[in-house]
Amino acid sequence: MNRTRVVELATGVLVAVLFTLSLAGTYVAVQEGTGVVSALLGVYLTGMLVAAVALDAMRARWWRIAFFAGVAVWGGYEYATTGGAFAAVLAAMGLVMVAASLWGEG
Repeated sequence: MNRTRVVELATGVLVAVLFTLSLAGTYVAVQEGTGVVSALLGVYLTGMLVAAVALDAMRARWWRIAFFAGVAVWGGYEYATTGGAFAAVLAAMGLVMVAASLWGEG
């Protein structure tokens, strides 16, 4: 097994673990009745990572736009509900990356 294949397998396992943790977190959020929207946004983002790995699409424009739009929405939601500086930076960076994906090459 060559190095590239090992990295691909490790990436797939990591993404699967992140997605599973996101689903578990969403389950807990629904049971407790708090943080459900943030948890669902986390499932969306980790689901996009699963799609990127499964479809080898991380460099595809459609994937970048969908993923970074999710980051912008998540940051915007967190900023609207908590007012945290990190959330504002996350929302702004998501918007910048969407713009770069829309107007950049490929």
